[in-house]
Amino acid sequence: MSENNEETTTIGARLKAARTAKGLTIDDLQQITKIQKRYLIAIEDEQFDKLPGDFYVRAFVKQYAETVDLDGNALLEEYRDQLPSVHTETIVENVDEVQPTRVASREQPASPASRVRNYLPTIIVTAIVVLILLFIWFMAVRTHAGSSSSTSADSSSVQVSSSKKQSSSSKASSSAKSSSKASSAKEQTIKANGSSDTAYTLTNGADKNKVVIKSTKAAWTSVTTNGTQTWQGMLKADGSHTLTLPSNATTVKFQFGNATATTVTINGKAFNFNPKNSTSQVRTITLTIK
Repeated sequence: MSENNEETTTIGARLKAARTAKGLTIDDLQQITKIQKRYLIAIEDEQFDKLPGDFYVRAFVKQYAETVDLDGNALLEEYRDQLPSVHTETIVENVDEVQPTRVASREQPASPASRVRNYLPTIIVTAIVVLILLFIWFMAVRTHAGSSSSTSADSSSVQVSSSKKQSSSSKASSSAKSSSKASSAKEQTIKANGSSDTAYTLTNGADKNKVVIKSTKAAWTSVTTNGTQTWQGMLKADGSHTLTLPSNATTVKFQFGNATATTVTINGKAFNFNPKNSTSQVRTITLTIK
């Protein structure tokens, strides 16, 4: 009996028990955390020497814990004696070699020639600035003289051009009204493909659709657009992430590690990707954009 109690108090057994309680397999955990399966097994078996290094031991244990709804920082502190520690040492040798000598650090008096060389870049820059200002002034005077001579000729065509502008503006306003009516008639919709609860179609969306992902608990999410991963990450409790899909997006795949605690909005409207109230936490949803 005492052996069983001692076994369950180890960090590996505690993580494994939390994973089993959530109904996750090692393969599910590998898909959510992107940590290789052999490292996850090594953590549960407490064979930390099989991991890439001491830093990765603590990082992987923390990510494992947060995925199964445990406090990663508290778990590292509680089992710090069972985990390898990370040390950073900085050694500075040959201090005398890096310290400047008094003789070398003394400032030598500058000669007149060196003073001129020091100020030469400033003198050149100042001269260039003055030349540029003179050129601008000359061009401004020349332009003003030419515009004054053409003012009388332009005044005769003002009335004709203004009448053309009024007619064109009235046409533009009427076309804008008709286009606004046509656009208001189209409303964004997201519907399931038949009876499927994993495949949906978005119609009348934006040119670049804005997606907001929120989670009430720690949840891993991945978004893939046209076969290329757009974003993936771990959201904290009550966390959110906003991303904008490219204008050429036709297929978007969402992978949820904690689907029941995750919500998605597209262009400000809720995307109900779980209409049948599935209790499965790991889900993959495909959205086709038309």
